[in-house]
Amino acid sequence: MSLPPPSYESFDYPIPDYTSEPRANEERLVYQQIRQSRGSDTRPTGVFVSRRDDITVVINYQEEETPTPVFGRKSNIEGTLLVDAPQSVSEITVKLTGVIEAVSPSTGYLSVNIIDQAHTIFNSGDEMPSQSICPSSLPFSCPIPSTFRYDGKEYLLPPSYYVLLGEQNQAYYARCTYQFSAVIIKARSRRTAFLGRNTKHNTFLLEYSPRSRPPRPVIDLSLLATIKERPEEWRQFSYQIVPKSGKYHLDSLTCQFFLPSVGIFGIRDAIPFHVQIVGSNNGSLAKLQSVLRTDKPLFRVHFLRQVAINKNGNKSAVHFPLGEAKLSPMPPVEGALSLLGQGNQLGQKQENMNWEGKIRCELEEKLAPSFNAGIVAITAFLNRSTTGILSDWYQMHNDGEKYR
Repeated sequence: MSLPPPSYESFDYPIPDYTSEPRANEERLVYQQIRQSRGSDTRPTGVFVSRRDDITVVINYQEEETPTPVFGRKSNIEGTLLVDAPQSVSEITVKLTGVIEAVSPSTGYLSVNIIDQAHTIFNSGDEMPSQSICPSSLPFSCPIPSTFRYDGKEYLLPPSYYVLLGEQNQAYYARCTYQFSAVIIKARSRRTAFLGRNTKHNTFLLEYSPRSRPPRPVIDLSLLATIKERPEEWRQFSYQIVPKSGKYHLDSLTCQFFLPSVGIFGIRDAIPFHVQIVGSNNGSLAKLQSVLRTDKPLFRVHFLRQVAINKNGNKSAVHFPLGEAKLSPMPPVEGALSLLGQGNQLGQKQENMNWEGKIRCELEEKLAPSFNAGIVAITAFLNRSTTGILSDWYQMHNDGEKYR
């Protein structure tokens, strides 16, 4: 039985007029560009060319004049192989290899092959190519796997990277490199057959750069402007700040730390945050404020990058600073801030101090995104610590937040 189409004439309210740009009394909260559909090809149109030992390899879909071909997750290495004097060629193979290497004081030297695959694109079927002649131009396509196995576990293929694990004069490092090779075997004449196979190679590095997109853009508004209308955009962390001794007769304080709930950020994203210290009504926070200099911050918020190496359970880790935030003081609010659904167990009218700021990676050089490849793991941490008079009187339990 078919039903008649619905009628909207009975609605008491007019249908809203949608526009792509906000009106004078409207505000755009989030803007995210629509991704291209799978049917549209947005790959670069340039080529990378490598010529060595009479072998020319042309890699398609590269940026113009790129010194190294670049590929993303689930990519294919596509191109054409050009051969000089193809009449004597008996076999052509293209190879893709990947290796993780690390040297550290506690683990020593470590090398693990994560890719080792070969694809034969021509074979004459005989050492003397009398039955099959190799063409001078051969297309090829070599898929890049997205995972590898190590120590019985499966990991995502890590990006290309190189990082020093100590001072510049120390030979401690971790790196992951990928190579593409074209190997040609040429048949020799009967007179020179005793010399063995005549093999030529064209080998060059390629860059593997998988991208991890955040599920949505980072919110570009303050916590106080959005906590009521959009609490789902934030994530709340609470920490106890306890007195170091009973000398000053102080009670414990609570630190409320708010970060965007998206959890995954781009390397160059500016990440907003909000810090609140909440005290009891007996004046502990007021006593702290009375001796506080306005030009001296109470908190330090900074980025750290950890490079961890694991060799048969023997682990070592090195930390590098990535950036530090500048905190701006905010006026007190009505009691402790809390997201919807988490409750407010700290009371409604408590002394509080507030700061907000943004933090981002300040290094100019190119950085690999966070990953865990079993042998090597790179992780970014957002750390908070007390400074100034607050660190003299109190200590905070701080484990740091992990971000990708």
